Amino acid sequence: MKDKKERLKELLAQQNEKRKEAEEQRVYEIVVEEVNELFPNIRFEEEVAILSKEASKKITDDLFEEFPFCHSGIDWTRMFYKTIFSNFVDYESALAELVMKNHKEHHTYCYIINLNAQHVIKTKLVNILHRVEEVRHWDKYIYAPQIQLVMEFSSNDIAVGWKK
Repeated sequence: MKDKKERLKELLAQQNEKRKEAEEQRVYEIVVEEVNELFPNIRFEEEVAILSKEASKKITDDLFEEFPFCHSGIDWTRMFYKTIFSNFVDYESALAELVMKNHKEHHTYCYIINLNAQHVIKTKLVNILHRVEEVRHWDKYIYAPQIQLVMEFSSNDIAVGWKK
C-alpha cells in the first residue's frame, strides 16, 4: 500500500513539473512574439536577446540598487540628472540627441524591463531609440547599466535619468 502512495506522489510531482515547464515555455513564446513585433527587421540572436529568469532577476535587482524607487516607480525628485519629455512634443529626436550627447557610446547595451514579467530583453540602446514609440506603449523601464541611464514611461511622459 505504501509503495502505491509513494508512486502516486512521484507521478503527481512529475505531472506538476511538466505543467510548470509547459507554462514557462508558453510565457517565453509570448515574449518572443513581443520581441518580433517590436523589432521586426532585426536579426534576433545578434541584436536582441531574451535573458533567462535568473539573469533577468539580476538585471532588475541592479536597476533597483542603482536608482531611487518609490511606490509609483522611480522617485524623480531624487534624480539630479534628468529630462522629462511630454508625449505632446517631438520627443523622439530630442531623446536620441540627449542620449547621444550625454552618453557617446553607440554600442551600449540596455535592457527592457517589465517588473511584472519573468524575462528581460537585451538589445542595443540605438535600437530602442529607433523604436521608442513602440516601446513606450509597454509599461516598462529601459536600463543601460554601462552608462547608468534609465528611462521610465509613465502616463504621457518619458522620463530619462542618469548619473555622471
